[in-house]
Amino acid sequence: MKKLVITGASGFLGGHIANLAVSRFQTLGLYSTYPFNLKGITTQRIELSSPSSIIVVLKRFKPAVVIHNAALANPDQCENQPDFARQNNVIATEHIASWCHKNNARLIYVSTDMVFDGQKGNYSETDRPNPLSVYGKSKYEAEKLAMANNPDTVVARLALMYGRGIFPRAYNSEWLLRELLQRKKEPNLPPLKLHNDQYRSMLVVTNAAQALIELASSHFCGIIHIGGPERISRFAFGEKLCRKLNLPLTFIQAVPYDEHQLTAPRPRDLSLDISLARSFLKTNFLAVDDGLDEMLKSQKD
Repeated sequence: MKKLVITGASGFLGGHIANLAVSRFQTLGLYSTYPFNLKGITTQRIELSSPSSIIVVLKRFKPAVVIHNAALANPDQCENQPDFARQNNVIATEHIASWCHKNNARLIYVSTDMVFDGQKGNYSETDRPNPLSVYGKSKYEAEKLAMANNPDTVVARLALMYGRGIFPRAYNSEWLLRELLQRKKEPNLPPLKLHNDQYRSMLVVTNAAQALIELASSHFCGIIHIGGPERISRFAFGEKLCRKLNLPLTFIQAVPYDEHQLTAPRPRDLSLDISLARSFLKTNFLAVDDGLDEMLKSQKD
């Protein structure tokens, strides 16, 4: 089997990538903060802000493919610490891409829909990025460096993800589910405020992992958008989740985009055109209702 390195392997998405990779690749999972155990996966701690520590591991393991998933991904933290964000998200990616080029390794770089400004929506791969936040700017800069430094690179721009992590940790992506279940226990808690006028192509995390593993084994190079097949607001997503859980809709409250005062700007419409991905990937990108069914079944199991 080919050798694969996954950065950020103990994260929300990284855990699912590692779980799928084990049967297809000889896999090394890199983590920074959270140690993990997964049968068939070798693990190694690295510091993302210290690219030399990553390169040492790559030289030793000699992967044929690197899925670079790790990042400083909290937009507000990036806004407050722009130099640290650049060190983690840009400099590390540049070093990894350069190593991959020198060693004939394929690079799958995990990027974000937040490289766009949200003025248009339904973004295709040919639309020009215009990030509003430090986080989005750092990811866009890293995209360009990844492709410039290694021709055998895929830049996979992922939509906002939902689902369940495979490790026993409280992931940010599970926040809404946790809060709704808490209100089931304590119905007098105030309703959750969710935007009804900000849109994403919400993506179930298992689909994201499936698509990235497919890309790792494909010959495709360049930019590709990975997301769910529908444009949906946070509030509409919350309504669907409430109905799946048989919870009252009074547990959530629709609020306009402008009501939340956040440190980093959040673009208004980051929906993605995923027609390229659907044209050749076998991954069945699930609509939100089907993705929630899958998520809740995994929770029950």
